[in-house]
Amino acid sequence: MASLIYHAGALGDFVTTLPAMQLWKADHPGEQLSLLGRPEHGRLAAHLFDAAWDAGAAEFAGLFSRDEAAEPASTPSAERTPAARFAGIASALLFAAESSPLPAAVRRLGVNEVVRQDPFPGSTMHVVDYHLALFAGRVRDEDRIPRLPVGGSGSVKRGIALHAGSGSPRKNWPQARFEELSAMLAERGEPVAWIIGPAEVDGSPRGSEEAWKSLPLAELAERIARRRLFIGNDSGVSHLAAAAGCPTVALFGASDYRVWSPRGPRVRVLASPSGRMEDITVEDVFRLCLDFLGESR
Repeated sequence: MASLIYHAGALGDFVTTLPAMQLWKADHPGEQLSLLGRPEHGRLAAHLFDAAWDAGAAEFAGLFSRDEAAEPASTPSAERTPAARFAGIASALLFAAESSPLPAAVRRLGVNEVVRQDPFPGSTMHVVDYHLALFAGRVRDEDRIPRLPVGGSGSVKRGIALHAGSGSPRKNWPQARFEELSAMLAERGEPVAWIIGPAEVDGSPRGSEEAWKSLPLAELAERIARRRLFIGNDSGVSHLAAAAGCPTVALFGASDYRVWSPRGPRVRVLASPSGRMEDITVEDVFRLCLDFLGESR
């Protein structure tokens, strides 16, 4: 017997589903669990998944077509057709919109237990709690924190990780303020590593001590876990840092932090009352950093 979870969203959305995925796995003991989504997310959550299938691969194209007779864009080998892939899968948890043809396609492939949930909440409920509503009545407080068991979490912590990007310019605190904050922390003897994702083409600021450029997510999580503090915007990397167990300062503006903030035992959210990121001051962020670092002004 085997089980499947479908989630093809971005990093932050994936991290916020981890508690629900963990409970799904617990409900299906002894079953092989596959992720249909982004393979890198499967590698990041290797403690949950036995296999990761690329939802964007041609072999799965027919699952997302409204034409029941739709064929993949290219003909896969007999061992890699959806019918072969789904042989033995008895249950599936699908984070998919109501309009998606995926649930019907999965049922046609012989999956008897199919649970579907819209990827995003429709009300002011924290997204983690929204996903856990699938397991109402048996969710413990400790289940409400996304966790990644990364190798660096138990090591001696040194330095600070900083990520100035996000999925939208509206969510970004001004780069110049990140640079000013970095300089202030460096002056206090805190080495700063800048996290540079594929979308941050400008790279790290001049004079920065260290830059982590386009690292695999599993490696990035381990590096962040070895830092004393992470500072970032409303982004997937901020969720990753919190789930890796790193003390996290997350800056919010346009998004509702009550729904989308990272969760963790040492997470602090600084939200702009106006919704404009430029209204968050360097002094306010620096003060939060000092609180985490055990220093007083």
